[in-house]
Amino acid sequence: GAVIISLNARTMRAANVMASFIILPMSVALQTEAALILLGRTEFLWGFAGLMLALAAILLRMGLNGFSREALLARDSGLHRPLQRAANALRASFQRRPGILRLLWWRRTALLVAAVGLPAGAAAGYVAGITGAIPAPVVRPALSTLIAAAGGGSQLDQALAIISHNLLAILLVAPLALITAGLSGFLLTFLPGFLLGFAASQSSWSIALTGIVPNGLVEIPVAIIAGGLALQIGAATIHMEASGGWTARVLAAGADYVRALRWLVPALIVAAVLEVRFG
Repeated sequence: GAVIISLNARTMRAANVMASFIILPMSVALQTEAALILLGRTEFLWGFAGLMLALAAILLRMGLNGFSREALLARDSGLHRPLQRAANALRASFQRRPGILRLLWWRRTALLVAAVGLPAGAAAGYVAGITGAIPAPVVRPALSTLIAAAGGGSQLDQALAIISHNLLAILLVAPLALITAGLSGFLLTFLPGFLLGFAASQSSWSIALTGIVPNGLVEIPVAIIAGGLALQIGAATIHMEASGGWTARVLAAGADYVRALRWLVPALIVAAVLEVRFG
């Protein structure tokens, strides 16, 4: 982690200072591990250990692929006009980007992974419901919250409540992808699928599927596209090369997500109208 953080510095002094900040998250990780030991919940402790192993593998891969002492020493000394350089990098990330159809074709692998999250979550939720692995009182508040998100009042008020709820979800998933290596993009489809499968286990699939028609015909593709592009942001975050270019790749992935919002937001409005009118 210290090596990866230092790779984004432009001077050796800045690299040493930035690398020292790895102490803070590591101290939090050690305190979390100690708390889990005191709780005596071995399943949580093993899950935390698995998370740390996955994180270590990702950091190791990033460090081996991205570290180059020669490239670090060859960088320009100091930070000449940092604000202007940041503005130029942000502007360049939006230039010569593909249209929505070409973008979806380029990101088809990430979209496929996001699409798999929905049936995978539905299967996991159904199994958790019928086996009692997760008690129903634990999941029912989440289902009640989603139902209450539509709000009351007029149809316009309900539509605005649904749009704000869905819009908040797709706006949060992109920045979260930066710190979760794209996991938030997968969860954007996995968690709704899990709730759908759990609801089906408590009633039937026909009743559960009826609850997402017809608005789900629009919301599900929107969630898959947003989740796939968020996965691409996470992939760009953990992909490093010795030649550099990490910032440009992350900004380009973020720019693709922002540009896609021009199509996703109107689709969410259509889905909200369908849910209020025919739901």
